[in-house]
Amino acid sequence: MICNIDSYRQSESEFIEEIVEKISQELNDTNISGNYKNGLVGIDSRVAEIMEYMDMASDDVRFIGICGMSGIGKTTLAQEVFESVRRQFQARSFLSDVKRRDLRDLQDQLLQDMKLKKSAMPIRWDGIRATSNKKVVIVLDDADEEKLGKLAGFHDWFGPGSRIIITTEDKGLLRRKYGQENVYDAKKLNSSDALQLFSQEAFGKPQCEEYLLDICNGFVSYVNGHPLALKILGSSMHDISEKDLWKAELERLRVSAELPDDDRIQKALRISYTGLSTPKKKLFLDVACFFNGEDKNRIANILEDSGCIPEIDIKALINKSLITILGRKLWMHNLLQQMGWEIVNQECMERPGERSRLWLCEDVLEVLNNGKGTDSIEGILLNAPSQKEVRLNADAFSKMKKLRLLKICTHLHLPQGLNYLSNELRLMEWHEYPLKSLPTSFQPEKLVELVMHRSHIKQLPNGFSNLGRLKVMDLSDSQNLIKTPNFTGLPNLERVIFQGCTRLYKVHPSLGVLKRLTLLNLKDCKYLNSLPQEINLESLETLILSGCSRLKKFPDIGTSMTSLSKLYLDGTAIEELPLSIEYLTGLTLLNLQDCKNLSSFPSVIGSLTSLKTLILSGLRFAHINHGIPWASHPFYPQLVRLHLLYGQIFPWASPPFYRQLLRPH
Repeated sequence: MICNIDSYRQSESEFIEEIVEKISQELNDTNISGNYKNGLVGIDSRVAEIMEYMDMASDDVRFIGICGMSGIGKTTLAQEVFESVRRQFQARSFLSDVKRRDLRDLQDQLLQDMKLKKSAMPIRWDGIRATSNKKVVIVLDDADEEKLGKLAGFHDWFGPGSRIIITTEDKGLLRRKYGQENVYDAKKLNSSDALQLFSQEAFGKPQCEEYLLDICNGFVSYVNGHPLALKILGSSMHDISEKDLWKAELERLRVSAELPDDDRIQKALRISYTGLSTPKKKLFLDVACFFNGEDKNRIANILEDSGCIPEIDIKALINKSLITILGRKLWMHNLLQQMGWEIVNQECMERPGERSRLWLCEDVLEVLNNGKGTDSIEGILLNAPSQKEVRLNADAFSKMKKLRLLKICTHLHLPQGLNYLSNELRLMEWHEYPLKSLPTSFQPEKLVELVMHRSHIKQLPNGFSNLGRLKVMDLSDSQNLIKTPNFTGLPNLERVIFQGCTRLYKVHPSLGVLKRLTLLNLKDCKYLNSLPQEINLESLETLILSGCSRLKKFPDIGTSMTSLSKLYLDGTAIEELPLSIEYLTGLTLLNLQDCKNLSSFPSVIGSLTSLKTLILSGLRFAHINHGIPWASHPFYPQLVRLHLLYGQIFPWASPPFYRQLLRPH
């Protein structure tokens, strides 16, 4: 790998950032080249047509639309164009699923992708004007008019030669917004390409089996070259070899051949769902109603032992082209999600309380406000408009004995308290929970995640001492919480987050039993003044105590703490570090910023051979002894970044030093 960087004309921070960018780009390009155009049919001609709209030789700022019906392949086409041109731009970003994502999340990703710090963001967000001197390429996938205006409002937000690609079903969006005609209508596949795509899914090869050629052409003709429907149909027929069964499936479709395109596509998609086993159908509907776009491992943890085997069943849905995995997240196409919603609605069209899953605000409120819950309900998602005042009675959940998934993302009033919550719950995610306690009968032994941001909880009930499946406990910003629960009955906890619990003063000494804990976040727990005398958490990777301004003593460290990678003590009242810090052999980052009471620094820190970042800005060095091994080997050359007073980088960390790090050994 060769990085052509003139380090002597740049600041050190710019030099480091450019090295990271160059390396990341090389790695990304290597990865892309191995997968590019893998299994895509008829893509080259479509990319070539869009490249004419792109006109890469022009220095004007250009907005290009890719329009067409859902499932036609707009996103795939945008991805291929993006990957083919990305190296010709100074900065690049692909924002997926814009319409359904939170605007702040999209803005943060855009800042990160453009290599802009959050400090560059104006108080009132009007786009990323800091890119007006950069040539950028940005894809806004499935954009709507409101978010388009917030993310890419005007031409002068971007540097000369920039290209903004927008995929949407609304063909008039770009013309209304920018008065431009650079809109490409995504085409359906021609009969030859359609048959090839169908055959790839059905037979694992681009050619159709000769004895099934007429039937395959019948499937292709039915969906009229619609790529997603072809993939779903082909996948659903993959394990079927008998010609009679092929004929039977085609005849089922031909009954509705006179329906409009959208209805015929939905009927074609339904075939793949119909062939699933009951556990796989259940997983499909859970994803459609509650988990689309969520972390795959999180979904698997929550649904484990609930009638399906997540790892196996997720793979089966992928093989059927019903879901995809992008990065760590599980995604379902919006056409398939709509199909899932329709399947649930058809369980009982007139009475929402008789359905298995509720996600529409009006349906949820009808059930909760009028006591229409039943044993049929397994999952609820409530996300009411913030200005809407919602009042529930104490018995709102009393009839939902089989409720296993609960996500409430809005403020509710419970003037009469709450009498009951199902002990079948696996996910309890209730933001702004309005009461100081949970029902005394609530002992959810199957609970996997407890997420209650900004709750009014004062302390968790005694019934929470025996939750053997619980993996996540997140009560961030619950400012009434005064102490943590006894952890003895929670042996499988992996993530414990009490960030912003400003009145939390006590961590139960049973913390040491959490042998699987990877994250402990106590940031800004300003009343916290002590921790257990010793911590020896063998799986702990990140410990955050930032802003615990009353915490004066850091506990002794056991010999098993070798997994700890990041330790944040910034803003604490820590007076000294224990000699046992030498056991943190896996530590890569130690943040001691603004630890103004720190009066000593153990010399054993030199034994932390994995340490890469040491942040000491804001320390009173006059009160620290000379035990810091600034020049001892191997401590001194191993640090990539050392922050001292005012956040400056230590003088020896100059460009020649960083160049030395890149030399092959």
